[in-house]
Amino acid sequence: MELERICRLLQQRGEQIIVTKNGIETYHESDEDYYRLERERLSKSEQWHYFYVRSKKAKLLEREHLATFSDEREGARTFYLWTMRSHYRQKYVHKIRAYLRDTDFDMSPDVATVERALGLFLRLHIPKHLYSFENEQKPDSINLETDWDSGRSFYVDLKGRRHRETLVRPKSIAISIAFDRVLMLYLFYQEQDALFQSKEIRTLFNEEERLVFL
Repeated sequence: MELERICRLLQQRGEQIIVTKNGIETYHESDEDYYRLERERLSKSEQWHYFYVRSKKAKLLEREHLATFSDEREGARTFYLWTMRSHYRQKYVHKIRAYLRDTDFDMSPDVATVERALGLFLRLHIPKHLYSFENEQKPDSINLETDWDSGRSFYVDLKGRRHRETLVRPKSIAISIAFDRVLMLYLFYQEQDALFQSKEIRTLFNEEERLVFL
């Protein structure tokens, strides 16, 4: 049931899904990499495995095991979030970047600034509680730490713990990365709210599921 639901939701959002005998895959051509959620039948139960599949020459495949789930619902939700993460990056984040290129708000890695990022967040109506770019940690937000010429970003959960911390990069690159991550966190909550209000999900995504988007 959960697989049918997420296939329907993804198709409504323009994402093609390949349905197989024991699972589902993101759409791909024969020479393209893809993600796969696969069922394993056990003696008294079943497990669901999530793989990243790399296509090789001579039709050889290399599978990277990413996660195991004890039930279909958990696996289906994660597959959905991973697919929508890619969807939002391609359909929204990359398009926003392209639109801003060569403007006064260009957020390319070589020219991004904190001032530009904050100005864009204001114009895009992104709530201030979703980001902190002033070296001050804020829960449930993307935080940016910078000094004179370098920086890094990370997500801070509701308990103040850091997740998905990037390497220290040149300052403009760190700002550019953090900008994208704030957009993704905002889009995550937009997606969650839409699913919950339409009763497609009955429980909100948990912390681990939220991190999939980031």
